Amino acid sequence: MDLFIKIATIVALVVNTIALIVVIFQTIFTKRSLNITKQSIDDAKTQRQLENLPKFTWIIEVQVQLEHWKKDLQERLELLQKGINEKNNETIQKASNTKITQPKDLSLNKFLYDNMPTWLRELWISGAQYYYDAITPLFYVYKDEKPNYDYSQSWIDERGKDSLYALSKLLEYLKDMIPPVILNTPASLSDKDFLKD
Repeated sequence: MDLFIKIATIVALVVNTIALIVVIFQTIFTKRSLNITKQSIDDAKTQRQLENLPKFTWIIEVQVQLEHWKKDLQERLELLQKGINEKNNETIQKASNTKITQPKDLSLNKFLYDNMPTWLRELWISGAQYYYDAITPLFYVYKDEKPNYDYSQSWIDERGKDSLYALSKLLEYLKDMIPPVILNTPASLSDKDFLKD
């Protein structure tokens, strides 16, 4: 009986040792697999960046426009909230002051729209729609020389915040699309200065 227990103990020890070795190898292979996956993702990102380099100025153009719209809405939202809190008619009037009454007032460049990549065009137009949707109803915030405090608060809570959130999300898609080393290229000379006739 003692012999059987000793043999069973040795067999269990060998099986456990083999299982431990298998787990160690699995861990090593999993770590290598994760490193390969990370490298593959980094390579895909670099490839995407390089593919966009010929048109990176369009990405910058769209990014600047989205940031401008976001900043404008943020400033108007803060002005309206201040006007509501202080019951200040001038602040409400200032926040509602806009010349945008139709989509064409945003002055989006048709040449850019027709020539930029489809995915970038969709981001741009989506941002324009969110901005337009928020900016045009501001006319009702201060109408007939009177502020509408209830509508102002409603605009802040709904259109203002929704459009700000949407513009922020759209900007996230453009983040890191252009390698910083390209963005920081010295601009003292034109591209044409480097080309031989």
